[in-house]
Amino acid sequence: MLTPPQRPRAFLFRCRQQGRLPSALTNPACGAYLQGVLDMMIVARGSECGAPRYDRNRLRSAYLRWAEDNSYFMDVHMVAGAEQALAEAWPCAPRR
Repeated sequence: MLTPPQRPRAFLFRCRQQGRLPSALTNPACGAYLQGVLDMMIVARGSECGAPRYDRNRLRSAYLRWAEDNSYFMDVHMVAGAEQALAEAWPCAPRR
């Protein structure tokens, strides 16, 4: 069973809240987490593949769009959904 911090629904809620709160109250956890996932993907791929590495708002927006269409990922660890969302938003040619 997933613990509360690993639950995708809780992460999705935080990402949605981040866009609604005034900047002084914004918790950067969503964008920071996605940036960390992207960094892992860059190492594994060996390329950035056009992803906006330092634009946490674009990473968050891509995740939110993806999550709306892929609710079946709500039952797995949140890193799986985050990685899939970023990979679909910024596809990369496979390594040779």
